[in-house]
This record gives sequence, structure tokens and C-alpha cells, in this order.
Amino acid sequence: MKVKAMIKQNNVLREQMTPFNRSYYEDMLLGLRASKVDPVRTEELLLEAAALLLEGQGKGKNAKEIFGEHPGDYFKEIAGSAPAHRERSKLNYYLMIPWAALTGLFSVYAVAGLLLLWSTGEAGMFGQISIFTILAVGAGSIVLIEIIMKWLSSLSEDDAPKPKPFNIKGLGIYVGIAIIVVFLGIFLDNLFPVISLSPWVSLVVAVAGGLGLKFIFFKS
Repeated sequence: MKVKAMIKQNNVLREQMTPFNRSYYEDMLLGLRASKVDPVRTEELLLEAAALLLEGQGKGKNAKEIFGEHPGDYFKEIAGSAPAHRERSKLNYYLMIPWAALTGLFSVYAVAGLLLLWSTGEAGMFGQISIFTILAVGAGSIVLIEIIMKWLSSLSEDDAPKPKPFNIKGLGIYVGIAIIVVFLGIFLDNLFPVISLSPWVSLVVAVAGGLGLKFIFFKS
């Protein structure tokens, strides 16, 4: 069964719980989903716990009598023994974003430039690039990803309790930075040097960037 299907089934089971049992169970749910246990295994364990809780509830027992005084105790041993996920460092994360963005930029320059070169004999606008464009794409990609991540963090599954509110102030800051970068680009683009760039060079840079993403940032 897929994770989403299990989450929906979990929703159905929670609706059958008494208010006290549901509150207790949701504390268990939040704790396990925030742990390092594999997402699929997490939902399997939650479904087993929900079924066990409903069975006990049918016999007149409450969640504390079934799982113990504290909601976190039931899954404590399982969560503690799960293999830790290797987390990406902040430096690695903020290097990967502009690397990927610039790889995409040079890929566009390579493909468009080669098409123009083949059809007209000249690469046109894709035969040169401003230093400011490179800097703006690299820095702007970080701002864009942060905006997206802030937005995603404000969403929650219909079934799941939401652990923390959306930080609208943080999003406003990132949007403001993005707007400033766009308007600065209009005035600063002419102040930075423009370099000639063969589509073949763009292709080499794009391929090198792709290989870097695979072997540096996404190596197993």
C-alpha cells in the first residue's frame, strides 16, 4: 500500500476514536512522523497502533491504558533503533542550488545556441553572456528555492496535524529580496562585462555541471 493510501486509511480510523484517544494518538503520530523511521514503515506502524487502539477502545480502555502514560513511549524503541538519515549540510545545500541553476542556464545556452548556429550560422544572443546574468541566476536560485520551501512548509496533509504555523514574515523577506534583485538587474546588467561564449563551450560546462551534480552532490 502506498503512503498516501495509508494516510487516508489512518484518517478514517482516527475519526472512530474518542476525543481523548484521538488527541493521544495524534501526539504519537506527530512524534513518529518527525522521527528517522522510514516513511512507509512509519505509516504501517501508525495503522497497527490505530487498529490496536480501536480494539482496546471497544473494550472500554483508553489510550493511556493501552500504550502507556506518555504518547512517545510506544514508538520510542523503534524510532531510536532506526538508521539515521544522512542530512545534507547547509554549505552543501547552498552550493548545490546555484550549481544546479547554472547547469540549467548553460544547458539552455548550449541547446538554443547550437540550434541557432545550425539554422542561421550564428549563435546570436546565445553566443555571449553577461557576468551579471551568471551571478543573478546563482544567487536568485537560492532565493527562489527558499521561497518555495517556505511555501511548502505552510502546507500540510489534510489528515495530519500541523506542527508549526507558516512564517509569513520570512516569506515576505525572500519575496522582497527577489524583487530587489530583478530591479537591480535592469540597472546593473550594463555595468558588468559581457563575455563571448560558444554554444560548444556552454555544452561542455552544462555536461560538467550535470556530472558534478551526480558525483559530488548526489553520490551514494
